Amino acid sequence: MRPQIYGGKPVVIWRDSVFSLLARGLLGSLAPIFFHNDRMYFMPTRLAAAIAATVALASPASADWSANLINLGQSAPGADGSIACPAGGSFGTVWGTGTYTSDSSICTAAVHFGWIQQATGGQVDYRTVPGLNSYDGSAQNGVTSQPYGSWSLSFQITGARALTGGGARSIDWGTTLDGMGVAEQPGSSHGVICPPGGSTSATIWGSDVYTSDSPICIAATHRGVIDPVNGGPVTVTVLGGQPTYLGTGRNGVLSSDYPAWPRSFIVQ
Repeated sequence: MRPQIYGGKPVVIWRDSVFSLLARGLLGSLAPIFFHNDRMYFMPTRLAAAIAATVALASPASADWSANLINLGQSAPGADGSIACPAGGSFGTVWGTGTYTSDSSICTAAVHFGWIQQATGGQVDYRTVPGLNSYDGSAQNGVTSQPYGSWSLSFQITGARALTGGGARSIDWGTTLDGMGVAEQPGSSHGVICPPGGSTSATIWGSDVYTSDSPICIAATHRGVIDPVNGGPVTVTVLGGQPTYLGTGRNGVLSSDYPAWPRSFIVQ
């Protein structure tokens, strides 16, 4: 007979000397541990509780990111909603890219499409939209979404912002890598939040890779990570110097050319 776990308690095999104490009632009330070879094994209730508490403290569970439209009670297109995605959440399954099935994890979809990071989480806004005949899967931002056929209801992420007390740093639309004081840390990554209603009038230099004195939020708009109306979370990765920077026009932002510059960054 296969061992059976009872009451979620740890599996422990007690030696004969301990059983003699148990039989004499010297170790207090008992909690069943497992059943094996037609015998029930027990542990003192207080000890079982102490072990369970110790295990819980030693191995904290990931935050719950299981929420989807179905368990939130959303059943029709055209509705707007918002959900808090705690930092360090556990990824759920998602189907689609940009537009996701109603049973997809909303928080995981927000990471997949670049709105938030798993490490910092965020407050995620979404809108329910009609179902599609098919959904494309893709691998983005550490999340692999699945393809699917026809489904009755979908959603799209419409915005994201830092949770109160969250780990991402709120910046304004003029903040640069140099201004943050991290431009001399190549290889490091930093989460920032660009507020809604930003101005893209300041100059940036480069395309995809930008000079360290280029405003981060404007570079993220040029790259297509966010837009100035909604703002949103941006992950900045610091790079070293580049021999040249190429200017282009993208997403309503015109970047400029520049020769060699000793510090640079990318955004996603």
